[in-house]
Amino acid sequence: MSARSFELLLETAFDSPSPEVFAEGATTVYTDLERALREAKFSNGPAREQLSYRFERLRLGVAIAFVKAFLRLADNEKSKEVLEVLQEAVQAKNTREIDKIVQKRIATFDNLYHEIFVNPQREEILHLFEQTLDAGTKEELDELILDGLELLHEVDWDAPHNQEDDDDEEPLDEEFLKNL
Repeated sequence: MSARSFELLLETAFDSPSPEVFAEGATTVYTDLERALREAKFSNGPAREQLSYRFERLRLGVAIAFVKAFLRLADNEKSKEVLEVLQEAVQAKNTREIDKIVQKRIATFDNLYHEIFVNPQREEILHLFEQTLDAGTKEELDELILDGLELLHEVDWDAPHNQEDDDDEEPLDEEFLKNL
């Protein structure tokens, strides 16, 4: 896996050659994690904390890419708040700050599922987002980056989004959504 794949995932999700997700750039975030992994093998304490922080930043970047792609397809106003939370969290200086930001606004993540309509690509993107939140290793994130690149290259971004079609669909059962 490479830092370039991560960069491409963000570029594709944002439809921009230079999405402003990380001040230092996506490549740096990825290579910082690789360096932290090497350093953590030989030490404890601060190196382990840096490893956790670098991992969380990469995971947030992957999650941001999937949420942005979802929003490009769904244009769901409430779900834009999720992207805002993730973008705020990526600015945090340590893992405790990340957790605090996300926990404070955890209810916004429910909005991703409130207006989900039958659309296989949106569902696949949300599934990748969920897997990103569950990922616990760099290898799992690498696999999700590749899966995301493959999926996002298959998406017809120019297909018109017809809100009337979505309105004809029955909303998902609230109890079902709570059990996700």
